[in-house]
Amino acid sequence: NYVWAAAVVSSRAFTESLVSGTAGSDGETSVLLPLLDMMNHRPLTRVSWITNDATIGFQAGAVIEAQSEMVNNYGAKSNEELLLGYGFCIPGNPLSCYHIKLNYSRDPQAADKQMILEQAHIASCDHYIRADGLPRDLLPMLRVMVMTETDVYYVKQAMARGEEPKLGQLGLRIELRARFLLAFLLRKKLDALPQIECVPSTENGRQAVLYRKEIESILRSTLSDLDKSENDLHSLPRYVCDNGQQVETIDEQLNTSAEDRLVAESSDDQQSRSKKSRTVLPAQQFVDDVLVTEELFAHDADFLAAVEQVDIDEDVLLVLFILRIRMCSALPWHTAVQRLESFKHPMLVYDDPDTAEAYGEMMMEMGEVHDSLFPLLTEHFPDVFPPENFTPELFLWAAGVTESFRLEVPARCVDAADGCDVE
Repeated sequence: NYVWAAAVVSSRAFTESLVSGTAGSDGETSVLLPLLDMMNHRPLTRVSWITNDATIGFQAGAVIEAQSEMVNNYGAKSNEELLLGYGFCIPGNPLSCYHIKLNYSRDPQAADKQMILEQAHIASCDHYIRADGLPRDLLPMLRVMVMTETDVYYVKQAMARGEEPKLGQLGLRIELRARFLLAFLLRKKLDALPQIECVPSTENGRQAVLYRKEIESILRSTLSDLDKSENDLHSLPRYVCDNGQQVETIDEQLNTSAEDRLVAESSDDQQSRSKKSRTVLPAQQFVDDVLVTEELFAHDADFLAAVEQVDIDEDVLLVLFILRIRMCSALPWHTAVQRLESFKHPMLVYDDPDTAEAYGEMMMEMGEVHDSLFPLLTEHFPDVFPPENFTPELFLWAAGVTESFRLEVPARCVDAADGCDVE
């Protein structure tokens, strides 16, 4: 009986401020208005409430024809609010949305990231995704969430100079991480939605199915929009830090033919040379050419055969592969890695003693890792790991490259054995 009575009150009650005509507080009392609480909800309907000390009146915003229903407007409510508060949904509700709440409180950089977000006038972690597009602050907040310690450092340096953080153009690496994270969160929710085998026999069940289908539609359309927008990524700046300065390191000529490069290099016309060198292909081609993952070790059969015989940590494997790319001109990423040869880890330019100490400890640890691998790897696989290309200095350089440019994103693939998605 209590649950029934509580449901009656929660689904029919009005706020006290409606009766008093004054703005209410968060903890204001709910009131019941018999007869008026029988009116159903219709979005975008114009209504007015008229109150005085003795009465409360309801006034429709348009002429109501005879024999037609008199309706109320419960306010701008999504189907989630309507279902939980009143037990029904509206098909095609333009206010339907999927609520996503981001949480970065466990991030070691949480205080700095909160300061960056506040400076960018982004205060709320709650975002509501509708079928017509992403909310304005969602991607900017995700870009801040995926920032590395180095990224945060340079944004804080800009803020110290009086600049407001610009969260729309932070470079390809951060954009990839932010979009991958959003896609992962949406797919995780989509995969968790139970499949409906049959139409429920109760009205409550049918309303719940309607809500679930609308959420599924929003998730799928958003994921589709993310996939389509990948072609816009080729226009993003591909910045990394070199000796404390931001420089464009990814050679855009990587995406032009050898003949075009030759023409660009031999041309006396500077404008023509500039135009040729900036020819780019769609983002997927760029990612295929530049992004290095463990799955791509197969491009180097000798390296793959060697590392499969030893037990090496995943992070160290990427460091070793960066050095293999540097020495093997036939590998597709060789040009991009060559451009990084003068790179120094950004922590080298920090003026913070604690940061410098942390960097020193990290480099000391990587030096110990190198000593544990060499000359052992060189002795067993001399053609794969020649000593002149795997010196301690080069190993630390590659470790800095990997640490600065790595993308830590959720992976998602299909298990061929049973056809199930595996994260």
